[in-house]
Parts: sequence; structure tokens; C-alpha cells
Amino acid sequence: HIQVVAAIIIKEGQVFAIREDMASLKAGGIPGGKIEREECPKDALIREIREELDAEIEVRYLLDT
Repeated sequence: HIQVVAAIIIKEGQVFAIREDMASLKAGGIPGGKIEREECPKDALIREIREELDAEIEVRYLLDT
């Protein structure tokens, strides 16, 4: 079982990024990734966006599936 995070990024009412899956990843898709050991989903998402987009985000809501 691998836990992953992905983002819905909204700025000024516009959706910037939606989610990550293997098909979009192979096509250069939306950033996201695995949650590292001892890392909470919020911290993982902030780290992934920082690494992949060189951007800082504020996580306002967490959704779970």
C-alpha cells in the first residue's frame, strides 16, 4: 500500500492543478507524489509542490479518498 498526495491549487478563483495519476505523470502531468515515512499528508503536499513547482503553498483543506 503506497500513500500519495495530489493538489487542487486555486489562485484568484482559477484552478491551477487538479490531481496526479500514472497516465498524466508519464505525460508530464500535475505534481504530487508519495508520502514519506513519518510525514503527514499536509507536509508531503507542501514538500512535493516545493520540489516540483518551486512554489510555496498553503494547504487549507485536506480531502481523503
